[in-house]
Amino acid sequence: MEKTETTDAFWTAAKESGVPLGNDYWVRRIGANKETVDIILGLVLSGEKCGTFGLKHILDRQPGPGPVVDADAVVVDMTGEPHAIVKTTQLTPVAYQDITEAHLTIEGPGARKLETWQNIHWPYWTKLIEPYGLEPSQDMMVMVEHFDLVFPRTV
Repeated sequence: MEKTETTDAFWTAAKESGVPLGNDYWVRRIGANKETVDIILGLVLSGEKCGTFGLKHILDRQPGPGPVVDADAVVVDMTGEPHAIVKTTQLTPVAYQDITEAHLTIEGPGARKLETWQNIHWPYWTKLIEPYGLEPSQDMMVMVEHFDLVFPRTV
């Protein structure tokens, strides 16, 4: 996703408030549709969700920096409105088949059971990799990303 004047202003407000941030940021949205994005934003802002999962094949092909340890990301909704800044604290590649409920502790409460998580992510990633002529597999690499909420929108 691209930076905008709105994300720049949000970033500047965070820096001016004294939040320790790096020199730059990237923009991200977590979720596939408005309903999911709004739910996830609520979970991030409440602190119930402190990480996410990305398919390495897709992350490697996205424009921009993507998740990197110590990188700051402005998290936006479906309209591009910023709601939070998160800092990636850990990235771990794990084969899909090796994901366990121990990995899912960073998820929102509704997705911490392995079967539920798989039922959400398998179809989602199937659609994402389809344009590349690929199909999901048990050995596809998933990036398990832990992050800290460093600047929540308060208004």
